[in-house]
Amino acid sequence: MFSVPFLTTLTNHLGTTAIDDASDSLSCLISAFLFIIAAILTSAKTYVGSAMECWVPQTYSGAWGEFAENYCFLKDTYWYPVKEEIIKTTDNHKELHRLSYYQWSSMYMAMAGIAFMIPKFLWKMAQSYTDMPLIYFCDTANTIRTETAERRQEKVKEMATFMHVKLTSVHAPSYFPTIPMYIVYGIIKVLYLAIACVQFCFLAYFLGQKNDLFWGWTLFWNLMNGVTWETTGLFPRLTFCDFTVREMAGNNRDETIQCVIGINEFNEKIFLFLWFWLVFLIFSTLIAHIYNAIQFSKSYFINSLLHSTRKSDPSINKALFQQFEKEYLTKDGKLILSFVKSQSDLVAQEVAVEMFQDFLKTNSTRIRIHDIAEKDLENGVDNVEDTIAVSV
Repeated sequence: MFSVPFLTTLTNHLGTTAIDDASDSLSCLISAFLFIIAAILTSAKTYVGSAMECWVPQTYSGAWGEFAENYCFLKDTYWYPVKEEIIKTTDNHKELHRLSYYQWSSMYMAMAGIAFMIPKFLWKMAQSYTDMPLIYFCDTANTIRTETAERRQEKVKEMATFMHVKLTSVHAPSYFPTIPMYIVYGIIKVLYLAIACVQFCFLAYFLGQKNDLFWGWTLFWNLMNGVTWETTGLFPRLTFCDFTVREMAGNNRDETIQCVIGINEFNEKIFLFLWFWLVFLIFSTLIAHIYNAIQFSKSYFINSLLHSTRKSDPSINKALFQQFEKEYLTKDGKLILSFVKSQSDLVAQEVAVEMFQDFLKTNSTRIRIHDIAEKDLENGVDNVEDTIAVSV
């Protein structure tokens, strides 16, 4: 099967994992892939084919003609309406209609593709610096979801115990407190959205449309109605280039030649597609993040996992659930359970129930210790350590 070595390695390194949702895949994988493919296509046309051809006077030799084309490709050109007669082109017109993107289009697309990978790299680095093996919980849930009930129950208890140990160690007081994982995860999510918005704005600036962020829709509507670049000036094919010929005798003369920018035929279609893709990416990412934030902030997620336990034991009240969620499970635990749930609803429910049962045991033990200690102190017992030992 045909594959590009660089893209294959990149895909393997940035491939989606169990802790990446659909919006993450759209940004760090699909968007990066699309921009890099576009960069490869435009660079092939620019540096392998002929990106620009200029009409030069007949007095120019072959070397002079090649020099003029190379110079005009590196130097910015300007556009002039085809149906208007060129009398005298002012400097203001040249500045307003300057084209300075076609030389850098492939480089811009490559850099934009790399920018979409930044949150993925930061998220992987954050996981490596914290002692919270998120991939372990997801891989284990994916492995045991088809196991028998006995085998699954054994691994569920192991996961619940291990998760509680990790949550306790991460949130333990220390001289160098670590940032909670859910905060890091939230920052990464915001970064995904911020990069998409920045790319949307910078694309307009790069193409000289900084006063019209919705240039993509304008271009699409023009194409649908038969309005071409000859009228709008968006991705023009015919441009003009000014340069000065310096002769040995000291006679300098200004030359203006007309050039065909063939690469703009591809740029028009590619950048239009990328504009619509960025619009889709921004809206889909924003909706996904809002939905995840609402689900994560409310207690509905944990209540749904512990619905069977709460239904079977009416003595369990809402306050006990909130205490379990805030003190025992914490927000990092909710985040881990959401990753586990993405692999298996059943395993996530069983892990949540196992942790809740352990919470009830721990909570009841504390209550017994407190009650017995108060009773023994009233009877004259002074050694609190002995009292706690007896109660346990």
